Amino acid sequence: MQLPVSDLTATGSISAAFRKLNISDFYAACDFVHQLPYGRNASRSDFSLVLSEKQGTCSSKHALLALLAEENALQNVELIVGIYLLSAETNPQAAPVLAKYKLTNLPECHVYLRYKGKRYDYTFPSQSIATIENKIVREQRIEPQQVIDWKIVIHKDYLTRWLARNPSISYNLNQIWEIREEIIAQLC
Repeated sequence: MQLPVSDLTATGSISAAFRKLNISDFYAACDFVHQLPYGRNASRSDFSLVLSEKQGTCSSKHALLALLAEENALQNVELIVGIYLLSAETNPQAAPVLAKYKLTNLPECHVYLRYKGKRYDYTFPSQSIATIENKIVREQRIEPQQVIDWKIVIHKDYLTRWLARNPSISYNLNQIWEIREEIIAQLC
């Protein structure tokens, strides 16, 4: 099963922006976004920056695609926030940072699409959802605007409970968040 190839016929601004790039169907839009490099945008709340800045994160790329699907009335395309156990296996670039802090893994929040029960990840050009799929420990459907703030709430709540279940980890939530930021910098 693959995502729908449906034409982008809606009059909305996101559909128009893709058509301006000569992208006329949803599948091609997903492929285009997938090829864009990973990088944070100037504003977390303006998903159109993925197109103008030619980069995006898991949140901005997938929120943009979810809005595009919504604009074009594509059924069953869901925006999902998942938490997976980031490790040297799932993200080799993170290995030096994890080793530095003597951690084997760290719960990381990741945003992707789900269509008819199958997950689709367009974050990194050279990576697919298969890299993390068997490490996902929690999933929740969200609305595109929820990636701005609610994703962080979900993530920090999970990290707080993870730290409580793992008293041998000597870091507090703020320290873990800083370690996470150091890892994210390695992914860029």
